[in-house]
Amino acid sequence: MKTRGEIIVATADAALLKLLSDALAGDARVVAAETKPSALLAARSASAELALLDARLSPPIEFLQKLRRVNPALGFVLMLGVDEEELAVEAARAAAYDVLIRPMEPAHARFRIRVALEKHSRALEERAYRVALEERLNNRTEEVMHSRDRIKTQFVNTIRALEKALQAKNVYTEGHSRRVAEKAVEVARAMGVARDLTRHIELGALFHDIGKIGIRDEVLNKAGKLTESEYEHIKTHPLVAEQILSPIEELRPIVDIVKYEHERWDGGGYPAGLKGEAIPLGARLIAIADAWDSMVFDRVYRKALSHEAALAELEKHAGTQFDPTCVAAFCRLERERLSSPTTRRMLPGS
Repeated sequence: MKTRGEIIVATADAALLKLLSDALAGDARVVAAETKPSALLAARSASAELALLDARLSPPIEFLQKLRRVNPALGFVLMLGVDEEELAVEAARAAAYDVLIRPMEPAHARFRIRVALEKHSRALEERAYRVALEERLNNRTEEVMHSRDRIKTQFVNTIRALEKALQAKNVYTEGHSRRVAEKAVEVARAMGVARDLTRHIELGALFHDIGKIGIRDEVLNKAGKLTESEYEHIKTHPLVAEQILSPIEELRPIVDIVKYEHERWDGGGYPAGLKGEAIPLGARLIAIADAWDSMVFDRVYRKALSHEAALAELEKHAGTQFDPTCVAAFCRLERERLSSPTTRRMLPGS
């Protein structure tokens, strides 16, 4: 066996120290430690590889743990007397590589210590491999996260570009999504909706028209009544929105909100014909805010309605097109706003 690092023999037994020094001659340099302080000092050496601990340095297991804290790379073998064999289990639990029973035969001790050294070398190699692997995984994770963030940013930027393109297709769209988001969030908060869901509702409202980027200009901006085929074409925009938003993990919670905004409370909407509370709450709120905004602002096919007339329309369709509970909350908030003459004068369509 080639010369190894230092082996600390921690014992006050001079005869045992000589036996082990002679047995290990040529295999490793033996460092004698007759007391605990000298063993602790020896353990601090970077060359220390293995410590043979005499169990008579009581308490042996606690002392082993103390040495390990001083030098985590140190391996251990415990030397026990015939009346101390119960310590063998504790030594194994403390990750000692072996136990030697006193008195010991030199050749046998040398063989067992060689095996312990090999075990320790392998353990250190495995530890170094794990550390290197963890470092590589951490580096790889950072690369993946950086790449993921870059892709996410690209997707978000693409959606923003699509929004601008949609505004260019339809001037009405500019400002509409923001107003719908503000109304939907206001009602959600008044209804005590959880903060996370309220945030999803806000995002869903901001992106609720994004699918219209896939609608033909002549249909999107048509002033007159749509033909049946044109209406069927319009009805595809929630599915286009789903395709645009789904690739971004952070936006997946809002996909159903956007996709099902045109469902009706009575089940007569699209694209899935959902009914009642099967429609996501966010979609129900956005549908009301969207309808409100479309009524109180000018559209290509008609002039804006008064706020009182728009509220009457919402209430007329509560329970058929719209969730009646959400309509009641929306109308209550709007009437509270309208009760202020100053606020009323500032509102469009008044």
